[in-house]
Amino acid sequence: MIWLTWRQHRLQLLYGAVVLVILTVFLLSTGFGISAAFRSSGLAQCLSVPGRDCGAANDLFMGGGARYSGLWFTIPLFLIVPAMVGVFWGAPLVAREVEQGTHRLAWTQGVGRIRWAGTKVAALAAAALVGTASLAWILSWWSRPFVAASDNRFSPGVFDLRGIVPIAYALFALATGVAAGTLIRRTVPAMAATLGFYAAVRLGVELWLRPHLASPSTVSYPFFGTNPRSGLGDWVLSTKTLDGAGHLLGNGKVLDLNVLGSRCPGLPLPTESLPNKDALQACIRQLGLHVQSTYQPGSRYWTFQGIESAIFIALAVALVGLSLWWIRNRIA
Repeated sequence: MIWLTWRQHRLQLLYGAVVLVILTVFLLSTGFGISAAFRSSGLAQCLSVPGRDCGAANDLFMGGGARYSGLWFTIPLFLIVPAMVGVFWGAPLVAREVEQGTHRLAWTQGVGRIRWAGTKVAALAAAALVGTASLAWILSWWSRPFVAASDNRFSPGVFDLRGIVPIAYALFALATGVAAGTLIRRTVPAMAATLGFYAAVRLGVELWLRPHLASPSTVSYPFFGTNPRSGLGDWVLSTKTLDGAGHLLGNGKVLDLNVLGSRCPGLPLPTESLPNKDALQACIRQLGLHVQSTYQPGSRYWTFQGIESAIFIALAVALVGLSLWWIRNRIA
């Protein structure tokens, strides 16, 4: 069965290997230059000193001075790689065989249905694991200067390409493709369904589930005080301005001078004249304004990587289980 799997899927595997080589060459050829620009801009040295203001060096690296800063915007292009595993490897695995009727030939040669499907899925899953693990490792190295400059490993498009989650995404995409092909039994519709379902689940987890994988931490401090958060790379979920009673001031996001003027007698409204600094500070202290920041500590990065990977691997196992059951009981 392993040899048969290779014969049937060798073109897909070879195309995947070619894509991996091309991406690797691109990342290696630009990665050393990015690292050099990171050092020459002074940002690497600046970030090595805790609490130091690195704004100028950061602007030089991320803005105009760094030759490779524009490559930061190529990162989202790599997000489609796991999806393509599902579309081009997973969806045709069963659907194409059923469309062409070749599955019956295998079953009449003494190969059981579960063994037939299980071997094919396992072989492609192993290839997907090796390929995405290699790409994720290279991407983690390549993007390290950009991540250090932005100081946010949780940001969308960065969290999804580094660490171990890309492997889980690829396995989930492959399982989605296998399930779609098994249920739909037509290759092209199965490919479209795979892409749609994969994108929907990924976006749902990223936008709504990921922020709540662990209970967020909350910290409050006076409006003119210092943020007591000590952890670098924290994922800030929300920042609100509250009064002394804990109520939102206006929309809670922007210091609304109209609201301040209505609650502090004598403070001019913005339409009349801008309040002077002393009057504004006195009003803020009178109202007891403070800032409430809700965030996920940066120290939870690998915890989130592990939890999200476990979710997608569990979904992949469930989809493969559904596919095997369907092949055994519903496909003639």
